[in-house]
Amino acid sequence: MAYPPAVGIASIQWESCYVIAFLNTMKLLNFLKSKPVIIALAIAVNITVIDVHSSSSNLPIGKSTITQSQPHIQLVHTLTGHKKVTFGVRAVAISPDGQTLISGGRDDTIKFWNLRTGKLLRSLDAHSDGVTSIAISPDGKRIVNGGITTPTMKVWDLRTFLMLDSESGHTQPVETVAISSDGKLIASGSDDGTIKLWDLHTLKLLDTITAQSGFVSKVAFSPDMQTLVSTGGGDDNTIKLIDLQTKKTRHILKGHKTGVDAIAITPDSKKLVTGSFGQLVSRNRAISTLKLWNLQTGKLLHEFADNFSSVESLVISPNGKILICGNYDGTIKLWNLEQGKLLHTWRDGSSSVLGLALSPDGKTLASSNEDSTIHIWQIK
Repeated sequence: MAYPPAVGIASIQWESCYVIAFLNTMKLLNFLKSKPVIIALAIAVNITVIDVHSSSSNLPIGKSTITQSQPHIQLVHTLTGHKKVTFGVRAVAISPDGQTLISGGRDDTIKFWNLRTGKLLRSLDAHSDGVTSIAISPDGKRIVNGGITTPTMKVWDLRTFLMLDSESGHTQPVETVAISSDGKLIASGSDDGTIKLWDLHTLKLLDTITAQSGFVSKVAFSPDMQTLVSTGGGDDNTIKLIDLQTKKTRHILKGHKTGVDAIAITPDSKKLVTGSFGQLVSRNRAISTLKLWNLQTGKLLHEFADNFSSVESLVISPNGKILICGNYDGTIKLWNLEQGKLLHTWRDGSSSVLGLALSPDGKTLASSNEDSTIHIWQIK
């Protein structure tokens, strides 16, 4: 499994061994993972400033603060409001105005934090359903979340903080949710292997797409609204590029050895990055974990050979040049997406980095962990 008085949103925001005990075998490769090897915390979360050293070339700075020219990364907040439960906090999102962090945990809560101060603003009860994913609408007025125990997709109004709907039509739990860039559609991916498309405003079911032979681990809309990306978990390690107009599969991408846990699409809708649990070649080393594809042709463009840990989360900078990767070993890696070059690695903590979210201006990064901790990083 890919494991997860009213105030306006602007003011409120992990030797290969699989333990068979929690869910069915199909879901273990991506969701139930043994505790990570204990790694010395010489540069753990009490670090305050890390200098990220890049190549000697002085490349131009883009609109985002994350660039190829030695950004400084500073830990500014450690958020511990979620209860420490197994698989911790899977989902994080940042509001469109960059003011609020929204986090969803396996403690059955959705929490809203002030991104600048780290203050907890509000907590919602997810109704005994550990949160696996969160998506926020472009206007910041609604969020959608998937859960681990029931076949429901919950939609919330952020003006009233009331749940609008909890029906999904799925027959098994909803692993992943996404909202389209135009703010009109919701996509929900489920353990039942289907993706359902919904009208965000009326919550009416529009289409059902049979997507994967296993469960749907991740789903995403391309920013240009041309492609729906679906990834498989369990024994289905494929990525499907679905034409959003015809609802037909345009390309099937193969190459990952296990289920795909993380995806990210560049802002120009031209490239797709996918990350998986990886093929273990030793206790601490995994291969085939991180790949770059052409989103239009489905061609494999690059494999990130230096990523030796399974991938849990991905995000791309607003200028489309930097890839940020959260790994099972508790590290975060920064890559030059155009050159496929590793810029820097730093330790986020001792547990898997399950979720990543980047503010619209690229200056603030949120990372959530298997130990239920959330870190806020300032990028200068």
